[in-house]
Amino acid sequence: MAQQIQELVASIRKDGIEVAQQEAHAIVEEAKAQAAEILAKAKKEHDGLLSKAEREIATKEQSARASLAQASRDVQISMRDALTAQLDRILVDTVSKALSSKDVVSLIKTVVTLAGTPETKILEMNKTEFEALGESLKASLADELKKGLEIRPVMAVDGGFKLAEKDGTSFFDFTGAETAALLKPYLSHAIEALIFS
Repeated sequence: MAQQIQELVASIRKDGIEVAQQEAHAIVEEAKAQAAEILAKAKKEHDGLLSKAEREIATKEQSARASLAQASRDVQISMRDALTAQLDRILVDTVSKALSSKDVVSLIKTVVTLAGTPETKILEMNKTEFEALGESLKASLADELKKGLEIRPVMAVDGGFKLAEKDGTSFFDFTGAETAALLKPYLSHAIEALIFS
């Protein structure tokens, strides 16, 4: 009987160890499965976060490039406007100086002659320029002055001259600013092409 008890105890022990080993094996397998699931979930989250970060970086980079391009356009426009304003001032100054020289007397004579009836016209020019060119003008326009052409020195004309009808119906404006404005469209394309080519 003692032997039977020992065999029974050995059998119980053997069955208990086998059951324990099976349970341990099942626990290990379940732990491995859970670990694999956790790793898969972590990898999925990692990939999602990485993808999101890459999209955010790409968006920020695209935004930065767009901002840089806009800033570049703004600088070009600002520079073009500043250069155009400076060139406009230079053009007006240059034309005004040209219209204030003694050579303008022949231009005035031509305009007055081509404008028709001098007795209905008034020639307006800057008072300072009239004082400098008055004698040459009077000599050049002697016939027209006898027919009724009037010459009025005025401060309102910056450079050049205006030839107007006495009744105010029309006028020809050959002032520095107006002549420069007439020339500007022909120069702007050339200047723009030169600066921004």
